[in-house]
Amino acid sequence: MLCIAMIFCAGCKKDKQRTYALLPPDPEDVTAMGALSVNIENTGGSDATEGSSRVTDGDLSTKFLIFTYDPTFYIQLKFKKAQHITTYSLTSANDAPSRDPKDWNLAGSNDGTTWTVLDTRTGETFSDRGKTNSYDFTNTATYTYYRLNITANGGSSLFQMAEWRVINYPLN
Repeated sequence: MLCIAMIFCAGCKKDKQRTYALLPPDPEDVTAMGALSVNIENTGGSDATEGSSRVTDGDLSTKFLIFTYDPTFYIQLKFKKAQHITTYSLTSANDAPSRDPKDWNLAGSNDGTTWTVLDTRTGETFSDRGKTNSYDFTNTATYTYYRLNITANGGSSLFQMAEWRVINYPLN
């Protein structure tokens, strides 16, 4: 975006014109601003050593683990203010690749009931334990809810993930 400004100066014979380029706002990791919820929790609860709160704690050495993976499993963030998310990342946890997310979709909602699928991934893998993969996608709207629906893992009855981060790209 370009803005043109006229500069008027008292006593000058000529007015000067300047052109300024306005840069878009910087992207921001807004994960910590969201209220986390899951539909399947660690048996010890959300604050357990491997509870759901670990998946957004910013610490790649912790993890979220569930013992009863089901393809209806989701992890959700609810924001007080709508966010424009176009990038997210997932980090594999320390144990077996068979527990990693493999297929999923990311959906957005403004009421927590009606969802728009924004990104779908299938057959994803992580090259190593503790590896972060980033995913960019096109999104033209803002949402107050973002839900990561993990529709398949690597084949285990358990699920694990070290971290999920979402990046807000403010709309102009």
